[in-house]
Amino acid sequence: EYEMRERKLKEEFSRQLGNLTSEFEARLAAKDNEINSLRGDKGGEGGNTPSTSLPEGSMPVTPAEMAARNKQLEQQKANLQVTSYGQHTESAKYHHGEQQVENADDLDLNGEDVPDERVVEIAREVKARKDMKGVEKPRRNQPLVGAAKGGEYDIVLLPDNLPDDAVEIGEDITVRYSYVKGYIRTHIIRRKKFKDSSGKYYHVNLPDKYKNCMGRTQVTESLIAQILTMHFYNGMTLGEVEEWLKAMGLNFAHSTVMNWIEKSADILEPLDKPLQKEITTNSDVHGDETTVKGKDKRLAAKGEKEEDVEDDLHYFKRWIFCYYAPLVGLTQFVFHERGRRTQEAVQKYFEDVIEKLYLHSDGAPIYKCYDTGELIVRIACLVHMRRPFYKLKDVSIDAMKMLKIFEDIFKEDRNIKVSFTNPDEITRERVLRIAPLLNDMKSYLDKLKASLSAEEEPELLKAVNYALTEYPCMLRCLEDGSLDLSNNICERQIRRIAKYRNNSFFVGSPEAGVRFARLMSVFANIRNHKLDPVKYLCDVFRRIKNTADDKLVELLAHKWQPSTVSEWV
Repeated sequence: EYEMRERKLKEEFSRQLGNLTSEFEARLAAKDNEINSLRGDKGGEGGNTPSTSLPEGSMPVTPAEMAARNKQLEQQKANLQVTSYGQHTESAKYHHGEQQVENADDLDLNGEDVPDERVVEIAREVKARKDMKGVEKPRRNQPLVGAAKGGEYDIVLLPDNLPDDAVEIGEDITVRYSYVKGYIRTHIIRRKKFKDSSGKYYHVNLPDKYKNCMGRTQVTESLIAQILTMHFYNGMTLGEVEEWLKAMGLNFAHSTVMNWIEKSADILEPLDKPLQKEITTNSDVHGDETTVKGKDKRLAAKGEKEEDVEDDLHYFKRWIFCYYAPLVGLTQFVFHERGRRTQEAVQKYFEDVIEKLYLHSDGAPIYKCYDTGELIVRIACLVHMRRPFYKLKDVSIDAMKMLKIFEDIFKEDRNIKVSFTNPDEITRERVLRIAPLLNDMKSYLDKLKASLSAEEEPELLKAVNYALTEYPCMLRCLEDGSLDLSNNICERQIRRIAKYRNNSFFVGSPEAGVRFARLMSVFANIRNHKLDPVKYLCDVFRRIKNTADDKLVELLAHKWQPSTVSEWV
C-alpha cells in the first residue's frame, strides 16, 4: 500500500510539473512574440511569422529556472507598485510613493528611450538623498509664519542700554503656535542682535513670559492639550488629528506629533506617586486588569535569563492594571514591568499601605495573597460569581436557580440603599436581610457540589467550585455598609482601555506602555470629576515644574483649582 501511494504521488507530481512547464513555455513564447511586434518586426529572424509554439531544438525549462523567473517578475511588479502607490509601513513615515526615487531603467517600459537630461536629473536626486543621510533635515515650511509677519503677534525685542553706534547684525527668531478659541495663533518673537564700534555684542535673552513650559518645541501647552483631548477624550485617531492640524494650517510630520504626546506624558510623570498614594490611603479600592498589545521582545521563560532572550521585536499581549478609589473618584492605570500580569505587580502597588484597606477584585490568582490578610483584605465580586451560571442558564435548571438567588441578593441590596444612606445602618440591614440569602446560596452550592459529576456537567461544577472558593471573601461585604457587592465600577473604568483599542492597536514599546497608562489615568480622572480637559491640562503643564513634591497632590483632578493664565492666549 505504501509503494502504491508513493507511485501515485510521483505520477501526480510529474503531471503537475509537465503542466506548469508547458504553461510557462507558452507564456514565454507569447511574450517574445509581443516584444517582436512592439519592435515592428513582421516576421522572425528567418522571415517567418512569430509563433507561440516552442522553438525547435530548445531545451525545456527546469522548475528551478521557472521559479527564479517568476520571482524576478514578481519583484519587478512590486517595485513598480511601490514607485506608483507607496509602500505602507507601521510608522507611515517612509516609503511613500511621492518619496520614491524614479528608476531610469523603469522609464522605458513603454518602449520609449529616456532623455539624457532626465537621467542626469535622476542621478542628482539620488546623490542629494544620499548626502542627507545623517544630516539634520530642514524644518517644514509653515504657512502660518508668513501670515503672522508684521502683525499684532510679531514681537520685536531690543537689548537694553544699546549705544548709538551699534549696528544690527542679525536676529534670533522664536516661533510659538497656540490654540485660542478655535484657531491657531502664531507668535513670532524676534530678538535683535547688535555690535558696536568697539566689537562688543548686544543680545536679548528670551524673557520668562515667552518661554514654553513644554520645552523645546514650537507648540505651546494649549495646542498640545487640545491634541491630547481630541485623541484620548474625544476618541479621534492620530491620523484624524494630523488631518485637523493640516486643515488649521500646520504642516508637521507624524513623528513630531508623536513626540508631543511623549513629551506631555513625561512632563506629567511626577503625578504618578501622589495619585498612587491618594488611592492606596483610602479604605476602599477596586482592582482589575485588561490586555493591550505591545511591541517588545519575548519575556524570559521560567528559569531563563533576560540576556538569553533574542532581540527580535514582535507584538505580544501585555496587561495593564486599573485601580479605582470610589470615595475620592480617582483612577490609576498601571503598566508594570513590560506588561507582566503577576502577583508581584499587585503587591508592589500596595506595598506602602499602612492602614486597613478593602480590595475588590475577581478570583484571579494574582489577588489571592490577600484572601487571608489583615491589613489588606480582599472582597470577592458577586457579579463574577454569577457570570458562569448566567452562561449556563439555557441548559441547566440548577444554574437558573442560582441566578434567582443572586438576583434576590442584588435586589435586596438596592432596596437597602434606597432606604438608608448611613454606612452603619446599611451594615445593620445587610446582616438582617442579605446574610440569610447568602446562607441559602452556600447551602445550595454545597448540595450541587455533592451531587454533580465532573464527567456529565463539568462547566456547572466548575462554576460551583469557583463560587464556593469566593464565598468566604464575599461575606466581608457585611462588615462595612460602604462596600459594594460587585466590582462593576472598576470594570466601567477599564472599559475605556477597550474603547481606545479601536483607535490604536498596540503600544510601540514598554516605555510607551507606561506613558499610555499615565495619560489614560489623567483623562479618566478628568471624566470622573467632569473637568474641562484643555483648561486642566494647560494649568497643570504650567505649574507642575515649579510645584514642590508635597504640593503635587493639589494638581490631581479631585483637588485641582485653576490658578494660572497663559501668556500665549
